[in-house]
Amino acid sequence: MQGAVVYHSKYGNNKKVAEAIFQGLKDTGHKVELVDAKESSDIGEDVAFLVVGSPTRAGKMSSPIKKFLKNKVTGSRWEGTPFAAFGTCLEATCEKGGSSSAKKIKEALEEKGLSPMAEAFEASVTGFKGPLVAECEDRAIEFGRELGASLRETSE
Repeated sequence: MQGAVVYHSKYGNNKKVAEAIFQGLKDTGHKVELVDAKESSDIGEDVAFLVVGSPTRAGKMSSPIKKFLKNKVTGSRWEGTPFAAFGTCLEATCEKGGSSSAKKIKEALEEKGLSPMAEAFEASVTGFKGPLVAECEDRAIEFGRELGASLRETSE
């Protein structure tokens, strides 16, 4: 199945999470594009699933991801499309279940009629600029593999 992992990363932490999810999806045999929303928000017409992520800024997603969702995820073409959301947030915020970009992305995509494959994935950073908490990249790879397995089941 063809898909895209679209992300924005200010300090590189969310990019690492995106790359790990991308790897997990590839491990399960899916063809996946890795797209930096700030550099290019173009994704192929043959995309059958979408994974979108952003760092958390004041409990919200970043502007490049907001623009991507507003300008590129439009119309009936996306209705029912499987998706997953991910993001980075401060360790204390993630642990307390506070507002995060991942949750905001999930809400926005559900409002547009896409179909969630999983709960929002959150990766903790130890400080404003990071680094990621040690096990987050491994968890992100596993999250990608779980998404990939789920997609296989639904497409068979």
